[in-house]
Amino acid sequence: MTKTIRAESSALTPDDVRKQKIAAEFVQSQNIRLIDVAKQLVTICFSAVGIVLTLKEKWLGASPSVTARTALGVAIVLYLSAAVLTMLAAGAYRHRITTSDYGEVDAELQRVATIRYWLTSAGFCLILVATVIISVVATSY
Repeated sequence: MTKTIRAESSALTPDDVRKQKIAAEFVQSQNIRLIDVAKQLVTICFSAVGIVLTLKEKWLGASPSVTARTALGVAIVLYLSAAVLTMLAAGAYRHRITTSDYGEVDAELQRVATIRYWLTSAGFCLILVATVIISVVATSY
């Protein structure tokens, strides 16, 4: 290619500087969110296992019924599914902005926030259902 393309640039406007700063902070914050969610995932997993073991030994006795074991198994699956959804909410989505292409930062922040909101809400609903199942098992035996 021997053709030279000439272009002119202009100084960044205050809005450009603001969006560039938001984009840089947005990309950097992904790692922090992933670390926080990983801690929550471990806590949820250990809590679920601890609840099942506690219920089995203290309330259900040495040989729990098939229904009780199945209900506790479903609760564990729900807890783990909630942890996965929370992990997806925190970091599985790639952001479509960079520090050099930040024209749509506000729209991208809204898109990602909406996705995270729905995934987090679904995770909390699964945790609620699992807790209700465990409560029913605990109070019925």
